[in-house]
Order: sequence, then structure tokens, then C-alpha cells
Amino acid sequence: MAKFSSDLPATADVVVIGGGPAGTAALWAIERAAPRTKTVLIEQSDKLGAGSSTASLENYRTCWPALCMARMMQRSADVLHRADEFLGEGAAHAIHLKERGYLFCGFTEKQASALQQDVAHLHDMGMSHIEFLSADEVAYRFPWAGKRVIAAKFDPTAGWLDSNALIYAFAKTAESAQVMLGVKESAIQVENGKVTGVKTAAGVIAAPKVIIACGAGAVTVGRTAGVELPVVVRPRQSFTTSWRHEDFPEDSPMLIGAAPYPHVRPEARSGAIFGWEYMWLNKNNGLDSLTDPIFPVSGLKDPRFPSITLALLARQFGHSDGEGFANSRYLRGLVHNIGYYVYRSGAAAHKNGVPYVSERALIDAVPEIDGLWVSIAHVGHGIMSSPAAGEIIASKVLGLPLPDPVFAEFGFDAPWVEFDENAL
Repeated sequence: MAKFSSDLPATADVVVIGGGPAGTAALWAIERAAPRTKTVLIEQSDKLGAGSSTASLENYRTCWPALCMARMMQRSADVLHRADEFLGEGAAHAIHLKERGYLFCGFTEKQASALQQDVAHLHDMGMSHIEFLSADEVAYRFPWAGKRVIAAKFDPTAGWLDSNALIYAFAKTAESAQVMLGVKESAIQVENGKVTGVKTAAGVIAAPKVIIACGAGAVTVGRTAGVELPVVVRPRQSFTTSWRHEDFPEDSPMLIGAAPYPHVRPEARSGAIFGWEYMWLNKNNGLDSLTDPIFPVSGLKDPRFPSITLALLARQFGHSDGEGFANSRYLRGLVHNIGYYVYRSGAAAHKNGVPYVSERALIDAVPEIDGLWVSIAHVGHGIMSSPAAGEIIASKVLGLPLPDPVFAEFGFDAPWVEFDENAL
């Protein structure tokens, strides 16, 4: 079990900055690959998983059209489904995996055709478990979805879990690691182009290797090493309700509507949790992203977000006032969450010089600085991809072969990969 301590060590083999899924998974994977490696994780908050994970829907899925993403998620899903084997006895009970599936819904013939093409592509990649459902099949298996749904893409191996339990399971299984919470003002020390350690408000840790895994704070931490990391952040919102309409059963899969893709899943016995690819615009400059995050992020909440989300779902599923997602009870006593999703910027995601929104994380050595690595830009997939992401960064830090050669596409030198555009 990792040691949780407030005593700053003088030295470490590897320092990990960031206590979310990416950082804790790095501890776990380094311990598995090279036991007794002295790792130290430093987190500025007083608990692990205190960043964007708090606004997550805590989902995982395997239906990804880009090969590198598909392989990453398949490996991660394998770890999650065999949690006791990989994360220690009791981990499966703790993360409470619910394999309920993902149901991507189509409401028009054009949408149905697109879903069918998606499934054909996924089958060509070897993901034969992904199903295309006709209107009759949807009606038979999910009659509560309503007559508006005329086709669907279904990932039966997808689901959700307790992300906080997963993060702590990663940390606890890293027996040679030390976890330090409440550590402020982390700055990477560099001499002659090489990492020498990390300076904090509590003192200095001498170390030849550092991993930046602190999400929206990565840009700021990177600058302490003289590096401008090619990422941007976008505020992402979700909300949780304690009430769910009676026609939306507890054993429902995650529902994803058509563009702009509002999505919802059951939460606990009687509630639900909602989100969608809400395009946030900075009112000052008209951009849809920020290079420097604004804190506290709670100030960027749009109070209209819950009602807009419900209106989108009600319109797509054909619910009238008082019915289904058009029931005002959803707006009573809800919890509105917000966090940052981190993406590759146009400097690291472009095709023929034209930038685009990529789904791929950056998991690689920073070219300019010897001994500096990053596991960042996980978009909204940091929880579901964390086991594989941890193994990828561990292999790079330890100088081992990649678990899968296709994982090289998470590097800085792969600005474009086919089918890795924003999947929703």
C-alpha cells in the first residue's frame, strides 16, 4: 500500500505531479513494471481525484473508431473487469463496476444510416461485440426508450464505476510510492536541459524523472520547466438529480442522443446524471477553449445548462410537458458540476496544417527536456482510459517497449490519426 505522508522526502526516482486518474495510474503501472521504484505523487488538494473527476459521469466504453483509442480502452476495460487481479483483493467490490452498456440513439433515417456505418467500421476493426439495432430490436430490448428511436448502436460491454474508489485503488497498490496531499506551488527544476527535481512550498524533492499528470494545471506546471505544452482546456458541465422518471429504469444503459449528443444514465436507485458536448464560448474573445484555465472553475457554470440539457433530451425522445425528461422534477435539488477537459491544441492536433479537435491524449516524453514526461489531454476519458494510460507512461519512463506499438500515436510527433476526431 502506498504511504500517505506529510513528510517531504529528499529524493525520489520518479515524481508524479497530479493526483487524479492519470497520476495515480502512473504510480500503479510503474510499481507493476518495476517494483521498488521510489515514486512520489504530489497533489495540491487535500484529497485525490479532486479535479475534473468530480464532474465526470464515471463511464467507460470500448467503441472507438480510431485504432489507438480502441486498443487503449479495450485494455483498460480488461483491467476494470478484472479489478481484483490487477488492483488487489476487494478492488472489484470497491469500484462497483456496472456493465449496463451504451445506447447511441438515432431518430432519423440519416442518423440510422450513420450508426449502421459506424458499426460496420467497428466490426472491420474487430469489435464484433458492437451491435446495430433496428427499430424493432430497440423496441423489443428497450421499449421504454420510446417510438422516436428508430435505430441504435449498442456497446454491451460499456458501463460505469466508482471513479474515486478506482483512483484510491491505484494509489494503494503502489507499495513503493509515497502520496503527499496539500502540496502547493510545484515547480520543476531543470539544469542544462535535464530535470533535477521538483520544488514545492514544503521543500525540494531531488529526482531525475518527473511526470506531469495534473490536468488543467499542466500548462502552468510545464512553464516552470520552460516548456509551453500544446494543450487547451474547455469547461465541461454535468448535473446529478435524485429523481428519475419511472419509464427510465435503473438497469438502463447510458443513453446518448443525436447531435449535439445529450447523454444521461441512471445514478443510484432513483437518480440520474446528465451531460453533453456543450460548446462553451469565452464571452471575451469568442473562443471555445482557454490556454490558461480560470480558477475557481465554478464561476464558469452556466445556470441554463441543466434546463437546456433536459430540453434537448425531451425534444429528441418526444416528451411533452410533464413527461419523461420534460418533467420539472428533474430541476429540483439537482447538483450542478463543472470541471475542465484538457485537449491537444492545434499545435499537436492538425492535418496538413489545419487544426482539429482530437480525442487522443498526450502520453510521451517532452522533447525539450530530458527526464520530463506528460500524461495529459485525456479529454473526458481520463477515468476510463487510466489503466492503459498508466501502462503507456510507465513504459516510456522506464525505457520499456510500449504495451502495444499503436500506442506511439499518443506521442507529440503524431499530430493526426485517422478517426480520432471528437467522437461525440
